[in-house]
Amino acid sequence: MFRILRRTDKSLLGVDLGSRLIKVVALKGRRVVAQGMREAPPAGVVDETQMTAALVDVVQQSGFKGRKAVSAIDGERVIVRYLRLPRMPEQELRSGLEYEAERYLPVSTQDMVLDCAILDPEPTGFAGQMLVMLAAAPRELAFSYYRIFRAAGLELVALDLVPAALCRALARQINEEAIVLELGANSAQVILVRGGQLLYSRRINAGIATVSPEDTPQGFNPLFNLLQEIRRSLEFYRSQVGREFSPSKVYLTGGGSYQEGLKDFLEIQLELPVEMGSTYGLGPEFAVAVGLALRES
Repeated sequence: MFRILRRTDKSLLGVDLGSRLIKVVALKGRRVVAQGMREAPPAGVVDETQMTAALVDVVQQSGFKGRKAVSAIDGERVIVRYLRLPRMPEQELRSGLEYEAERYLPVSTQDMVLDCAILDPEPTGFAGQMLVMLAAAPRELAFSYYRIFRAAGLELVALDLVPAALCRALARQINEEAIVLELGANSAQVILVRGGQLLYSRRINAGIATVSPEDTPQGFNPLFNLLQEIRRSLEFYRSQVGREFSPSKVYLTGGGSYQEGLKDFLEIQLELPVEMGSTYGLGPEFAVAVGLALRES
């Protein structure tokens, strides 16, 4: 059900259920064969009826004729942890996943769906250990996604994570160590990658785009908050793996990428080139949907 960093052999519609916009993309080879975007209902997946109607509308708009889809589960209730564990085969890791999760998660695993992925089988300076990503989502939230897709006439074959989808989408662009920033309306993610490999991600419960000054809490600057979170992410990753991480570029994805002055601000503060994470000729707001659609390749 809740699966990360896996692939399927069927054609898929990548569906990004954002907090403000729903984006869908289907690919065939190097071509975009279906694409659509529309506003999301204000309550998001909480209002299953409205979200189903919106999903049906955007799929019809895109011209997609298949049934199989993959989406990304996201939000404050989705927990991601990066752990250093004794090195072991993946099968052994998965067999003890619930036990490990109980030790590291702030909630009981009884009502959560769990998954994991080995990111680095042997971090530098930590012999006999491996770096693992542990992901947990409320079972009811995952079931809500499945109900919405079923009601919309789609078969949801997997729920992915946003960082994994973005690494897949940008894998052909990124041949070095880089920072990927997913900038949404109500949240953002800092993602560290090496080539197409996910190394670490950090979710920020604040969007980069501000509709008006009244929407910004007093004393809060979203640009400086983002900068601080980027630096925290770099420090944490380096401390966890005992390895230097030297990004050569920053890629911007999500609708917040168009924020006026953002590119220049990051280039000055980080002393790195910054470019839009555009793929398949689509804007950066479609990057997550593209990455989800690419699970077949």
